[in-house]
Amino acid sequence: MNSKQLKEKTIKSTLFLCACFSIVVVFFIVGFLLYLGYPALSQLFLHGISQFNWPSAGQGPVVLDDAAGTLDTAIGAAALSAAIGIPCAIYMAEFAGMRLRNFTKTSLEVLDGFPSIVIGLLIGYELLVYPTNKYGLTGFLHTQFGLPQNQGCMLFGWLVLLVMSFPVIATLSEDALRAVPQDLREVSLGLGATRWQTTRHILLPSAQNRILTSIMLAMAAAMGEMVALSYVLNGTPTAALYNAPYLVLNPLTRTWTLTMNMESYYMSSLEGSSGPGSGPFALGCILFLMIGIANIVSRIVLTRGKATGS
Repeated sequence: MNSKQLKEKTIKSTLFLCACFSIVVVFFIVGFLLYLGYPALSQLFLHGISQFNWPSAGQGPVVLDDAAGTLDTAIGAAALSAAIGIPCAIYMAEFAGMRLRNFTKTSLEVLDGFPSIVIGLLIGYELLVYPTNKYGLTGFLHTQFGLPQNQGCMLFGWLVLLVMSFPVIATLSEDALRAVPQDLREVSLGLGATRWQTTRHILLPSAQNRILTSIMLAMAAAMGEMVALSYVLNGTPTAALYNAPYLVLNPLTRTWTLTMNMESYYMSSLEGSSGPGSGPFALGCILFLMIGIANIVSRIVLTRGKATGS
């Protein structure tokens, strides 16, 4: 074996070990999460998911309400993000000049890299929750709809997650539109279609699976957000928060998410000596399952798109 073959084999082995390391880390995290959360999970399914409360009976949010609140927040934020991100992607891919496109995409990537605590503090708390001016959004909602002052609601969670999610949808959708073969554009324009007609009837159907994938990925990321939401979905988790039916996308409803409940466990454990117990790890298992389903759906949509050539 000469030096060139040895070098090639060494690189191949190194890459293989790196791939194996990533797989081992994922299985280790999942296994450790299941191990720590098993006591609470077994009790959860033993008593029924809709009747089990943490941290003690009659106190705190019901698990199914937490899951519903997580879905409510993520679905609403994904819908708003898609409504802004997809038009932004269309403009960057088909109508903007190269200089403006590069500047816009760079700005979106910078915004995507902003820490969530900064967005939650500046936009969520300072601009949405804290102001009591009657001409501001909070003051208007307080005057017209009776929303308590200095208290968040699901609408604020949507707006905060909108700032965090639409850059992902915009950049991935723009890449999907630019990946459509140039021949399709030229044929459509050659037959007399306008650029908008070409975009609407040719490019968007061709890239729809990748665009749907970007929306699902943004929704999965929104499910796992906690820091930014803690500023806008504030309040004590009591039974009064859960009188509304599940999955009702009322923007003025107060809600509670799985991640925020996990945070409350940790904060409560700091005041005692017994530790958080298995409850937050069980919540983490449920959240992991929800995010995993969203990612699996996105992969299925993307795979079907590749199989059909879109």
